Amino acid sequence: MSERIAVITTSYPRQPGDAAGHFVHSEVKRLLRAGHEVHVFAPGSGDAGSDGATLHWLRDSGAFGWPGALARLKERPWRWLGAFEFCLRARSAVRREAPFTCLQAHFLVPCAWPIALSSAPATRLELVGHGSDVRAFCRLPSPLRRQITRAWLVRRATLRVTSSELSQLLRSANPELSAAVRVAESPIDIADVPTRNGARQALRIGETQPLALIVSRLIPEKRVALALQALAWLDGLSAVVVGDGPELESLRARFPKVRFTGYLARGEALRWIAAADVLVSASAHEGAPSVVREARALGVPVVAVNAGDLAQWAKRDAGLLLVD
Repeated sequence: MSERIAVITTSYPRQPGDAAGHFVHSEVKRLLRAGHEVHVFAPGSGDAGSDGATLHWLRDSGAFGWPGALARLKERPWRWLGAFEFCLRARSAVRREAPFTCLQAHFLVPCAWPIALSSAPATRLELVGHGSDVRAFCRLPSPLRRQITRAWLVRRATLRVTSSELSQLLRSANPELSAAVRVAESPIDIADVPTRNGARQALRIGETQPLALIVSRLIPEKRVALALQALAWLDGLSAVVVGDGPELESLRARFPKVRFTGYLARGEALRWIAAADVLVSASAHEGAPSVVREARALGVPVVAVNAGDLAQWAKRDAGLLLVD
């Protein structure tokens, strides 16, 4: 049966090929294919194709965007005012466009709380936690967490997180949520990605040239420098880093032999993954990293630091090697 669904997110593609919130975009496309009417409420402005969804862009004064809300707020603390502004505008916009049979809130803070709780009581709530938002919620003062948890339970909200690690963290901090939490990986979309040979031809990479790839936001938590230090010990291996962030210039200065592409559209980033011999990740703060899933779906081996659910994945995937 077709439903009228509101999707609230702090990360969504703002123009064609934008990698931001691609996992939310994939979920929206899945809802559309199922025949639902979907309204997306997201910060900023853009001209991204809607794929049939109705997009509601809301002002946020730069609080959200690449390379992530926490990095942007840390860089310029006054952007907290923009985050507050987005919350108010999202709550107002959802009420204005109501009624909805379902509200799907991506990121526990601020979409599941406080925005989702302002919707009409008859609206079914589906709350989705992805990683840093779950950790941020669990760091809230315990009295506030209990109050929010009770409000979610009164609304009979379902709570989905993308990894078992996040589920355990959430249940440990908020035991009363245990029955409401389930684990489900976000959908990924790798349609129209070329083969390895096709990707290498497009990128002008020799067929036999060994290529190690890092795809990441360039922030301290991703530990890109650690990965590049390890790769520097391997002779004859070309290293390429796809991504942008506050560490870009310092990494370029420190590793002059490495190619840094900067920010790339999602399709271009997937082409680099398809062309690689190995994808490398040194981040220790991951739940169910999309880039690892994308690489393995494209048949590219992955070497990663053990984090999140990677140990579980490695047990059934010989192409995923974990290191200390």
